[in-house]
Amino acid sequence: MVYLFQLRADTLRDIMGSILKRQKLSEEQYEDRISNLPNSLIAQILSRLPTKYAVSTSVLSTRWKQLWTSITSFDIDDQLLLCPQNKSTDPLLQRSFTSFVCRVLLHHVSCVQRFRLKCSQSYDASLVNGWIADTLLRNVRELDLDLSFRMEHSTMLPQDLFTCSTLVVLKLKTYGDMNTVPTSVSLPSLRILHLFGIEFVDGDSINRFLFGCPLLEELRMYQCVGENVSLINIVAPMLTSLFMHDCLFGYVRPPHGFERKIVLDTPALLYLTISDSAADGSYSIENLHHLIRADICLYAWDMEMGSIETDASAISKALTDLFKGMANVQFLHLNVMMEDIYMCDCQLPKFPNMTYLELGDVRGVRWKFLPELLENSPRLETLVFKEGLGYEYGMFPQSSWNLAQNVVPSCLLFHLKVMEITDFNGSKEEWEIVDYFLQNAKVLEKLNIDYGCGGSKWTIHASRT
Repeated sequence: MVYLFQLRADTLRDIMGSILKRQKLSEEQYEDRISNLPNSLIAQILSRLPTKYAVSTSVLSTRWKQLWTSITSFDIDDQLLLCPQNKSTDPLLQRSFTSFVCRVLLHHVSCVQRFRLKCSQSYDASLVNGWIADTLLRNVRELDLDLSFRMEHSTMLPQDLFTCSTLVVLKLKTYGDMNTVPTSVSLPSLRILHLFGIEFVDGDSINRFLFGCPLLEELRMYQCVGENVSLINIVAPMLTSLFMHDCLFGYVRPPHGFERKIVLDTPALLYLTISDSAADGSYSIENLHHLIRADICLYAWDMEMGSIETDASAISKALTDLFKGMANVQFLHLNVMMEDIYMCDCQLPKFPNMTYLELGDVRGVRWKFLPELLENSPRLETLVFKEGLGYEYGMFPQSSWNLAQNVVPSCLLFHLKVMEITDFNGSKEEWEIVDYFLQNAKVLEKLNIDYGCGGSKWTIHASRT
């Protein structure tokens, strides 16, 4: 029975669909084992199917007619229900979809464990809110709303959503102004919150939302800042995982000279991911003493327009504050995509606990700060160049590679054991860098070199006598 729950949804769908064919065969040829399962087990299986297929089993027999009404998990997708190949708006199909959802909620009487609703077409906001409100009355624990269509005016969600005592997981994706956050938010059981594309009209709305989630452990925010928001305070004492994507840049880039600031007060944080524009504001991190892993991707140009005009000293200060706030990190994955002028005044802190450093796309700034970064990471054991040494950009150390033979970072002398270099091109300059590490990394045990463009992979095992 254990394997039954590990089957993929499409496999389960095929099994259910085959029951009709099996019934046409004689009992001597086939034994219908699924129909012999107890109702409670069948309901659990149906709960793992898209709701469309769960409901369709009602035509199998008299016994199956009402089984789907006992499911505890709903997965409703208008594209799947209506017309997967045709994404154009069709009023008839929209009416069919709304009728289906209303029918499902009308006939289902038990509590709801999980409710996922994906609407790619435009629907009446009051109708959609009615579905959500109906689900909230059934003590839902996990609510996943993908309302990809933009409502005519703003994102008006039912007020009961902000005071649901049973919600443990809330995932909300929509496009529009979130101006319905009430004065008092109470989500006492919420532990996971994902917000995608929501334009909070002011910083207070975000603060009220998060303040009402005292047990929040995981927060993911993707472009969740309105145009006029200048300050965001994320105060979450129980938060252990935080993902921020383009929250400084926002859904629409702020006007020139407008800077945002995001303050993180998350003393229990273990995992931090930031992907954002360093040219549009700064992160201020406080009380971050237990950080295990940080994935940082920063850029200082418009992805379409190229380099932008901004204050280099302001960006340097923003980077300094960010690195200082996460100085206790153990595993750091770093991408810094900006011109080296923005790193000139950046002051790196000591990273006393860091044992793993992975450098991705750091363009021209890599060789500006790598010597200092290595010097400030005395316990570093693993160093990875995830996207090569900069050969494709023509950005080699030359005069900026200042690691002299008589000034070797302590991590190379006492701790660095593993190095990895991908997209290696075999140029003279690259081999000089490899030679430097081989000569000075006194406890190095293994060096992996992966040639770019599907080339060979080498592993050099260092032997010290």
